[in-house]
Amino acid sequence: MTNPWMIMVVGVLTVFIALFVMILFLLAFPKLFVVLKRKEHGNLAPLPQIIEVTKKPATIAPVGVTAEATAEDASLIAVLTAAIVAASGASASTFAITKVRQTESDVDGGFNTPVWGRVERLSRK
Repeated sequence: MTNPWMIMVVGVLTVFIALFVMILFLLAFPKLFVVLKRKEHGNLAPLPQIIEVTKKPATIAPVGVTAEATAEDASLIAVLTAAIVAASGASASTFAITKVRQTESDVDGGFNTPVWGRVERLSRK
């Protein structure tokens, strides 16, 4: 069997027979698994309750906070909310910023790094 034409014909027939067997298997595949039924579940667990988060209206400002500071916080919250909505593409009703406060590190010269980081920055001058 050294004839190249015979080798080609046997190769092509082998490929087509394999493809035909695969097609028959794929057509019979759903019928083979009809015997296996899905397991019927009895009592299903209840779905979790959806709790809506509502924003609390600003009531009384804490002691030592003026009305001007509260208005400034409200405008800061509005700006932060707009920035998050623009950056994430989410709706503003999906989250709530409730409080904005200044950290202790901001009070100490505007650094939010540890002491060794501050010393290194100040030593550059």
